[in-house]
Order: sequence, then C-alpha cells, then structure tokens
Amino acid sequence: MFSEIIVTPEQIALYRKQLADNQEALTALNVLENALDEWDNQLADAAESIAQDNGIEGVETNADLRWFFQKLEECQKLICQPKYENLRENYLPALIPPLSDCILGGLGCPPGVAGLIATPLAIYIQQEGMDKFCQSVNSQP
Repeated sequence: MFSEIIVTPEQIALYRKQLADNQEALTALNVLENALDEWDNQLADAAESIAQDNGIEGVETNADLRWFFQKLEECQKLICQPKYENLRENYLPALIPPLSDCILGGLGCPPGVAGLIATPLAIYIQQEGMDKFCQSVNSQP
C-alpha cells in the first residue's frame, strides 16, 4: 500500500521554505536531513532511525509492516477525515500539527519527539499526494 520515498537535498531546501514559520518543523528538518544522509535519502529508514534515537520502542519489532508505514496507516485514519479537506490546499505546514497529535496519542512520546516523527510523515503525504494517500481509506465501506 505504501511505497518507499526518496527525499533529495533539493526537496529539503524547498520544505525549509514552506515551513519557514514553524521553528519546530525546521528543527525536525535538520534532524531528518542528517538521518537522510545516513540512510541514502530513504525517508522511512531515516524516520525510523530518528524514532529509535529518541527512545521510541518497537521500531524494529513488527515484521509484517514497517514501523513508519504503520504510523502512516494510523494517522491516515485521522488525516483523511472530511474535516481535514482544507489541508489539500497547503498541506505540508498544515499537516504537521494534526500528525503530531496523532503521534502523541499513539506513542505517548514527548511533544518535541512527536514533531520529529510528524515531519517525515507529512513529507511522505506531500510526496505521495493527499488524494492518493487518502484513496484507500475513502474507498473502504
């Protein structure tokens, strides 16, 4: 269902511009950029590394579905609700707060760590496209 995403340095520069008003997201981008360098620009690998580095447990224990994709699936149920339709217009900056809330609730981690995890999730959704990301949720009975 989810695909591997590569994030280039050029894309990180673009995200910095889009998130210029969000200091927490800019901090998360710095952390993400360092992790991407370590993981050949693979978004899921970098996000999982960030989670492990920040004490999130269970990142390596699920053999059926990668931890990053599992978090995307959990947050998909929230983000794809009709009340978030307005995120489609300017969704990278707008996605981070509800994704942080989803991560906070699902992992019980500190807010700063939730922001570190929410930013790569938001980048995945932006690259995938909100409509495609929500398509499988919206087609379920």
